[in-house]
Amino acid sequence: MFWKDHSPEVPGPCSTPGCLESATVRCRECRAKEPTCLKCAARNHRNLPFHWIDIWNGAFFERRDLSDAGFVLYLGHHGDPCPHIPTRSHPVVFVIVHDNGVHSSKVHYCHCPGRLSQLRQLVRSDLFPATLERIETVFTCEVLERFHVDFDVCKRSSQDFVRILNLMSGGTQETGEVKDRYRDFMITSRIYRYLTMVKRSGRRHQVHIPGRNTNDITVPCLTCPIPDFNLPEDWRDIPEHLRYLHRIVLCADGNYSLKKKTKPDDPYDMALCTGQGYIIPHEEMRDYLVTKYHADGGGAAMEPGPEDIPIMCSGFKIPRSQRPGKFKFVDVSGVMSFMCDHLHFRPGATADLQTTETWGHFDYCLAGALNGTEELYERGVSYDVICSCICHILERFKNWKPELLPMIQELKMLLPALHMHAHKELCQIVYAFCYARGFGLGHGEGVETPWAELNIAGLSTREMTAGARHDALTSLFSYWNWQKTCKIGKCSSQHLQL
Repeated sequence: MFWKDHSPEVPGPCSTPGCLESATVRCRECRAKEPTCLKCAARNHRNLPFHWIDIWNGAFFERRDLSDAGFVLYLGHHGDPCPHIPTRSHPVVFVIVHDNGVHSSKVHYCHCPGRLSQLRQLVRSDLFPATLERIETVFTCEVLERFHVDFDVCKRSSQDFVRILNLMSGGTQETGEVKDRYRDFMITSRIYRYLTMVKRSGRRHQVHIPGRNTNDITVPCLTCPIPDFNLPEDWRDIPEHLRYLHRIVLCADGNYSLKKKTKPDDPYDMALCTGQGYIIPHEEMRDYLVTKYHADGGGAAMEPGPEDIPIMCSGFKIPRSQRPGKFKFVDVSGVMSFMCDHLHFRPGATADLQTTETWGHFDYCLAGALNGTEELYERGVSYDVICSCICHILERFKNWKPELLPMIQELKMLLPALHMHAHKELCQIVYAFCYARGFGLGHGEGVETPWAELNIAGLSTREMTAGARHDALTSLFSYWNWQKTCKIGKCSSQHLQL
């Protein structure tokens, strides 16, 4: 550990052949760490502009930026100076945030005839600006991609991530302080995350899956039956007693950890992925929320109508766990989501909850989950209070979405295998998976599994604005779906071996 702060070769001759200057610099990130002079250190890092260097001050090494060694980052010519730079032109000083800290770097744009705009030059050099006008702060694509992955995997907040970057930085020579770019990072990382999801959706390359919204940026389940995509050509001719082979099974559940606090924030903040992701746009539920809560998503709840009263079986403890005091000081108490039985979140099938789960939230989510399944013969739905839900569901859809009524009438509705034991005996018989034709050993509890991983994200999402929270949840759900898509083959093969 002490050897890292010492070098017997400094001061000494520069390690660059032919250079007669004294070696006073070593790179902290290059593996060789050969000591060089200031000029050679800048020259050797032509395409490694964000390395930290140690400069010998006669008594000890000082951690400094490459710009302190005279390094200038040139755009558009693979690190070489542009031959058309005006004589009196001076480099622009940028605050550049990389995955190893916050740098103060000097940058020269390309000045060739027919050159790209300054914005394009930065982006093509993997530098993402924090603003479009008077650009002073940029973030490297490496740090934005790292945060995207870090948030999806570790659920670490942007504030903690920026704190780590600040601690990894050298700071100014005089005070050691690091320029705070937290607010810039929040905005830029959110835009970059959205653009990354759009790129991965294949929308730009006209990648289209039947039954999927063309503007969708979600990760679909490619295992669920999709006509004209993964079903045999003659699937419509299959005998009636075998139609369950091409059935889609959906599971619903509510989560009360992914909440949003009541706090002053930007009321005009909109999610970048509105109408393109997993969460139902607030505008679609506006009429229902105004009727139910006197406000657009908040306020004191009205007295529930007959169709909203959960008719609970004896022994079921949901009423006791969803007491009114639980929802104080929150604008959003959680989410209600639909997944398929392959544990993929369904696009457009997640809704924000204002208090507890109501049939209104269930209906909106169910309508979104059924989107794209119109051609299938059979559909199944699992929900922990499905015995109560079916009491008024036909009437509700007849008045709200009559075009979906034929599908609702044919739905096979069941209780999850574990929750079923809290219901009375009649429900355990009528709505059991094991007694339903073609459901085999299904259990309907798969929708509970993502919450164990996603609940920790609630520590971050509860502090976000409404739009930022929706963008973050869309990213988390896509990451979950992608992991399931990648590993479903391995998991299936292991089950077959057993």
